[in-house]
Amino acid sequence: MFLNGPLQGDLDVVKIMIVNTLYFPDEPGGAEISTRLLAEGLVRAGIEVCVVCATGTGSDRVDDVNGVKVYRLRSVNLYWPHVREKHGRVAKLIWHAIDVYNVIMSRKLSSIISREKPDVISTSNLSCLSVDIWRLARNAGVPIVHTARDYYLMCPTAIMFSHDKPCQRQCGVCAVYAQPKRVASARVAAAVGVSRFVLQKHLESGYFSRAARTAVIYNACESNDGSASAQRTRRYQGGPVRLGLLGRVSREKGLEVLLEQLLANDTLQWTLAVGGHADADYLQSIKAKYDDPRVEYLGRVNPDEFFNSIDILVVPSIWNEPFGRVTVEAYSHGVPVVGANTGGIPEVIEPRTNLVFDMARPSTIIGKLHEAVAMLEDPDVHLRLREYAARFNVEAMVDAYRALYESVLTEQAIPRVVCP
Repeated sequence: MFLNGPLQGDLDVVKIMIVNTLYFPDEPGGAEISTRLLAEGLVRAGIEVCVVCATGTGSDRVDDVNGVKVYRLRSVNLYWPHVREKHGRVAKLIWHAIDVYNVIMSRKLSSIISREKPDVISTSNLSCLSVDIWRLARNAGVPIVHTARDYYLMCPTAIMFSHDKPCQRQCGVCAVYAQPKRVASARVAAAVGVSRFVLQKHLESGYFSRAARTAVIYNACESNDGSASAQRTRRYQGGPVRLGLLGRVSREKGLEVLLEQLLANDTLQWTLAVGGHADADYLQSIKAKYDDPRVEYLGRVNPDEFFNSIDILVVPSIWNEPFGRVTVEAYSHGVPVVGANTGGIPEVIEPRTNLVFDMARPSTIIGKLHEAVAMLEDPDVHLRLREYAARFNVEAMVDAYRALYESVLTEQAIPRVVCP
């Protein structure tokens, strides 16, 4: 965890309000998992936590999830975006225009802030909720800590990927779309990135211009605690190496890059297991273009079973992954990872392995795969990788956030408005 200076907080944080688009059991990705781990970790540390999230079904409601009070606010916009349904360009533009300052959602958020009176508001993904919460928090005298987990503030798609390549900078449309969010981000007291890369990307684009602190706090990976399901049962014995790719199967994840290099090279004996959901049309096109019996498409899988069935995980993401949780998850199972030099991936690759290939020269992936195979001959490699993964533990992440919250609260210059 990296912060821009020592933390001298001397005030105890009593209550944290965490605001994120989705919350358990809605966990489509790493952002939601990390939000849950943070909330429950803070509760274990003796801090009162409430979470505010959006939902596309039912009505506004409150429930308890493992000691965390969760407000689920029914989204009010043209449509609920977290279902696989196609919408026209005009509808999308209107949706995003409403989303920036969603008046109805702002009223709901204002009411909760008034009721809960948090010491700090910790925001992450704000799609469906609105960045207007930063104004509401500022008016209530509550400091804001924002965590950039993707590129939602900079790009409507949140991934900054267009024409089969990552966007080096905001295009004209995205710049217009993002301007209100960039201006609003000046209200943030502390800005966190889940990697140096994603934090720097925002800072270079003018976000969080008045933040007193910035920090890099890596996501945590749930500990396997030595459970039987997590024990390394597969040992490479020579012959074809079992490669794995796990996650959403889509163009930006780089499956095609990997397949092109594997099929063009005959120096490596391999099989490939692909785990994760894929759009039916995209998957059909991939199978037709790269027809090879050595490639197995498994669909959704149990991660423990998947990692214990492969020798090496490959993370060939073309887009700039903000963090790359799957890398740490593989290490927690003792599996070496060969990753692209994109986004935050190189930051979490185990330093001694140095298994990072150059996406600008995709053929370099083969050399790194050979290095990984040679590494499997070391009987201690699996233990070493598991020990490295243990650094990304929940307690370390929670401690870093708690220290940051306390420091921001201490430095908060805005007079607190305490409602009777």
